[in-house]
Amino acid sequence: MLAAFTLVFLCLLPAISALAHTLPSHTNKADLRHRNHTHAKTLPDIRVPMDTTSQYCKGEITWDKYSEYHIELLRLSVKLAAPDINITPVCMDYPTEARRVSLLLEGSQINTVFFGTTPEREELLLPAYVPLYLGTTGLRLFMLRPGIGTEFSLIKTLEDLHRYSMGQGLGWPDSEILINNGFNVILGRYKTLHRMLSAQRFDLYPRAYWQIAWEWEWMREQAPGITIHPGIALYYPQPIYFFVSPHYPELRDIIERGLIKAHSQGLILDLLKSHPETAPSFQQIPIQDIQILRMQNALLPRKSQDAMQKYGLVD
Repeated sequence: MLAAFTLVFLCLLPAISALAHTLPSHTNKADLRHRNHTHAKTLPDIRVPMDTTSQYCKGEITWDKYSEYHIELLRLSVKLAAPDINITPVCMDYPTEARRVSLLLEGSQINTVFFGTTPEREELLLPAYVPLYLGTTGLRLFMLRPGIGTEFSLIKTLEDLHRYSMGQGLGWPDSEILINNGFNVILGRYKTLHRMLSAQRFDLYPRAYWQIAWEWEWMREQAPGITIHPGIALYYPQPIYFFVSPHYPELRDIIERGLIKAHSQGLILDLLKSHPETAPSFQQIPIQDIQILRMQNALLPRKSQDAMQKYGLVD
């Protein structure tokens, strides 16, 4: 009897072994999927600052209806890389760029912003190295103070351009770039610079190619006499990135991965050409028709130089 039982057991042993091997393998994969799913769910929201005067913060529209170019691009990148991640707006008196750096370093109120790069910001914060506007931020066209349009049209060289003073925002990286290249820069807050231009506090208000046509439409209502000169531009490589708090490297990785996918599919350029904030410039001011005066940005870190070469429309 014992011999017969032993014989049966030996015959069944391969099947039992195979079954034992199969069950743990199946269970481990399920556990892994569960852990991955749980990990995705436990990632924090992407928290971005939102001006208290915005339609969303005033309760006039819901968040899903709110649209700014950088918000739409952020939504696109998250959709492509980690669609379970939430983007949460944080209503506040919109902070200056210097204040945004401080808020990111602290990391409790907000964890993601967009602004131009500097060596310090790349050292302290976590940039996603895909320029949000494909390098057209450093292509600076000019709003002009009243009465100088004719003489400005005669500009041919950087030396000619140095005769004019320029308005810039507090904490903008462009201010240091322009000053380092010998320009006279007058500082002010973004909300008042166009009115300062109209009041002839300075001669020129450089604006990024992607934004100038849309901005001028509303700025001219508050600043009589300001005009755009569409034929002359200053160019220096200066990308705008999404920057993430150093406390949340996983969020930076998600955003950067999504941006790379979006660029590879041509979706960033499509958004630039279609979003209400950026489309007017692409439709009204062909880049190939602009006389471009180039200068260096000695402050640009190596990683950003590489990013501009890879993604820029002008470099």
